[in-house]
Amino acid sequence: MVSPPGERDAAILGPGRLGTLLAAALTRSGWRVRAVGGGQPEARARLAQLVAGARPCDDVVEAARRGRLVVLAVPDDALEPLARELALAGAVGEGRRVVHVAGSRGLEVLSAAARAGAGTAGCHPAMTVPAGSTDPDLLLGVAWAVSARSADRGWAHALVTDLGGEPTDLRDDVRGLYHAGLAVGSNTVGAAVVLARRLLLAAGIEDPAAFLGPLVRASAANALEHGAAALTGPVVRGDVGTVRTHLDALERDLPELADAYRSLSQVLLTQVAPGLPADQHALLAALLSPSVDTPS
Repeated sequence: MVSPPGERDAAILGPGRLGTLLAAALTRSGWRVRAVGGGQPEARARLAQLVAGARPCDDVVEAARRGRLVVLAVPDDALEPLARELALAGAVGEGRRVVHVAGSRGLEVLSAAARAGAGTAGCHPAMTVPAGSTDPDLLLGVAWAVSARSADRGWAHALVTDLGGEPTDLRDDVRGLYHAGLAVGSNTVGAAVVLARRLLLAAGIEDPAAFLGPLVRASAANALEHGAAALTGPVVRGDVGTVRTHLDALERDLPELADAYRSLSQVLLTQVAPGLPADQHALLAALLSPSVDTPS
C-alpha cells in the first residue's frame, strides 16, 4: 500500500534529459522526488541513483500515486494518453497537481486529469539540455512559458520560481508559434553552426571554435537586440559574385553541403529582401534555388 504523498512530494514520469534535470532541481529546492516512472529501466535507475529516495517504478500509475506533484516529461505525443491513463486509474485527482514540460502543447493534453479534479499546468523552460546534464544551475534565471487556469496559476508560478526560473504566462493558442520560435532559435541556429564548423574544418582550420565562437556570440547578441538590422554578409549586401564563389567551392569540394548553404541563405534573403534592389534580389533568389541550374 502506497502511503499518501506529502505536500512537497513529487513524481517524475519520463527520466530523459529534462526529466532528470528537473528531478535534481526539485530536490535542491526542497521537494522530495519519491518516484520515477516511464522510459527505459536503465534511465529510471540512473535518475534514482542521482536523487536519494526516488523509487524507480515499472508502472507509471504506481509512480504517479507517490507524488502530490506529478511532472510529465514524456514525448509530446504521449502526454494526452498518459494523462488519460493516470486519470482513469485514479492516480491523479483532487489535491494533486499535474504539470507537463512540453513547449508546443497546452492544457488540452491534460484535460483528463483536470476533469478528475487535479490542478494542471504546462510549464516549459526556454533552455536546451545537453545529454548528461544534471546541474540545476542550468535552469537559474531561465524564462519559462506557463499555461494554466487562473486557479492554478499561482502554484504553477511558484513551482517555476522554486526551480530558479522566471515564469511568463502564455496563452494556449499561441504555444505552437512560441515553440517554433524556440526551435528555430536553438536547433536551427545550432545546425547552422555545425555546418559552419564543417566548412572551416574542410578549409584546414584545426580549431573552428576559435573563429566561430566570438563571431557566433556577437552575431546572436546583435540579432537579439536589433533584429534584421543586425544581419550582415554577402546576401545582405546583395553581393552575387561572392555567393556564387561560395557555391562554386561547395559544389567542387563539399557538394553534399551545397543545398544546406542554399537553404540557410534563402532564409537570410527573405529577412533582408526589403532592403535589396529588385535586380540583386532576383539574381540571388535564382542562384540560391536548388531547383534550377546555377546562373553564370
